[in-house]
Amino acid sequence: MDMVYLLECQQALGMRNNAISHGHISASSQFDADHAPFHGRLRFKEGAGCWSPSSIDANQWLQVDLGSIYTKVTRVATQGRHSQNQWVTKYKLQYGDDGVNFQIYTENEQSADKVKCDA
Repeated sequence: MDMVYLLECQQALGMRNNAISHGHISASSQFDADHAPFHGRLRFKEGAGCWSPSSIDANQWLQVDLGSIYTKVTRVATQGRHSQNQWVTKYKLQYGDDGVNFQIYTENEQSADKVKCDA
């Protein structure tokens, strides 16, 4: 039996430094070319400086393919639009290994969905 060892790592996975390619970032929609999914990178300042969907409702999503099912995510960082007071105030984090089926992240094995909220 092969053993897989996961190393606990505190390094970024590549959203900020482009190690994750533009093609590995997708979304439910985009407002226009200046709001494409890859504009959702941390500290991205080109175009509008953010990803924005074509409509504002609870069914919009941003997806990042990390390239390996053996990647352990220990932190998630989000930010608002560059140079504007616009940002998401509530979201659920989901994960999966096939790009189709996802589970909602729960914390400490609780049954309730983990929802990130800003006051």
